[in-house]
Amino acid sequence: MQDKSLKNSDNRIEIESDRRLSESIIWQIQRAYFEKVGMGAWQGGVLPHYISSNPVMANAYCQLVFGYVRDCVAGTANGDFSFNRDEPLYIIELGAGTGRLAYHFLTQFYPRWQASPFADIPIKFVLTDFVEEIAQFWEKHPRLQEWVELGVLDFALFDAMDLRPLTLRHAKTTLSPEDVQNPLILFANYFFDSIPQDSFVIEEGLLCENLLSITSTQPEPDLTADGIWDRVEFLYEAIPLQKDYYDDARYNQILAGYEEEFPDTVLSFPNRGLDCMRFWQEYGNGRNLILTADKGNTIPDSLVTQKDTMPKLHGSFSMMVNYHAINQFVFMNDGMVLNTPHYQDNLQVIAYMLGQVPQQGMETQQAFIDAVVHGGPDDFFALENAITIQYENMNLAQLLGFLRLSHWDAVLFRDCYAELLTQIRQSEPVWYHDVYQTLVAIWNQYLPIHDDDDLLKIINQMILQMGFEEEALLE
Repeated sequence: MQDKSLKNSDNRIEIESDRRLSESIIWQIQRAYFEKVGMGAWQGGVLPHYISSNPVMANAYCQLVFGYVRDCVAGTANGDFSFNRDEPLYIIELGAGTGRLAYHFLTQFYPRWQASPFADIPIKFVLTDFVEEIAQFWEKHPRLQEWVELGVLDFALFDAMDLRPLTLRHAKTTLSPEDVQNPLILFANYFFDSIPQDSFVIEEGLLCENLLSITSTQPEPDLTADGIWDRVEFLYEAIPLQKDYYDDARYNQILAGYEEEFPDTVLSFPNRGLDCMRFWQEYGNGRNLILTADKGNTIPDSLVTQKDTMPKLHGSFSMMVNYHAINQFVFMNDGMVLNTPHYQDNLQVIAYMLGQVPQQGMETQQAFIDAVVHGGPDDFFALENAITIQYENMNLAQLLGFLRLSHWDAVLFRDCYAELLTQIRQSEPVWYHDVYQTLVAIWNQYLPIHDDDDLLKIINQMILQMGFEEEALLE
């Protein structure tokens, strides 16, 4: 934390002074960035998204959705729950960005759904973001259009700063709470870290609001100007709270618990994220399954040892998510929190059940244990970091096995392409069928986001290397 007297040092220009973090101009700068660059934020490799939008993550979410539906159907059969098989099951992804998580999910989930006892229940997956250009990208993407034509996928704009019902772009209808009678499923990966939140400090046992001031080396009339993040400086000042901070008593209760129990520390509070959760509780008769993955803190020890709540800049910016506060909010609403008993180092993967929980979430809990606790996305990412530096020491069986464990991850295929090609050239033809099936699965699981994407080209090069000219893949 910096003393306020430093605010105008070194002839810097004050851009704003003593603002709540959630009301700061930094969120306007972030919005302007996304509205200016659109898909370019990911196409240029500026924003990270792979860790939360890969096939392993999609597979975990498939298992969790199936578990939740099993609970809903069984609870209805027992007379303890209400689930209408003639009404759609809506799955909405918030802040979907590239659309890759949805594509991975639908590619894995839908064939299983059609072969399951639930095939008669209509599925409606809705991709959302707040940027118009991103929604247009989805609408024009041929691989996403295939799902639209099946009646499974639609698109909508959703703005966490302006909460209102979705207007489905393909169906041309507005999705009101009355339209969603079955429980609502939400995906919120890399969502809570990029929407407004507040900052607080506990000093000598006293809870203080952590007000933000921003200075720059020059006036900043254009929030979209290049290099703005290089010029600005963030300065906080702690001011003791004089009254309840929020209109929602539950938010204030969580803060009061921090003041009473935590040592001196600085922490963030996901007020806008909680506002979003309250908004979506109006749907599905208050019954929600929320699946979320992000960098953040779930336990007090990790929450109180973070150094600060400064934004992490990467083109736009993001912040660590205070999942501990979200957990407390869910508990206050008699909901259920599914989290791993072990510390997740790279990525927190959490499931929330709000409203009436069918069968006490028995099937959902078991799915969470199988898909997240026992070797989930965070574990796979940790192992991946160790394996990817060993490709040159792996044989063909090991490389193919790793790709199968990744659920046909195209990013990892690119990484090991050279070693895989070398192994193919040295292998017996008996391996070629397995290699070919792996290549087909990788291509079918992949959503290109660049016009000049070369994945199909390098896949076909490998197919030709095996002499399978007639089996080359097409767009």
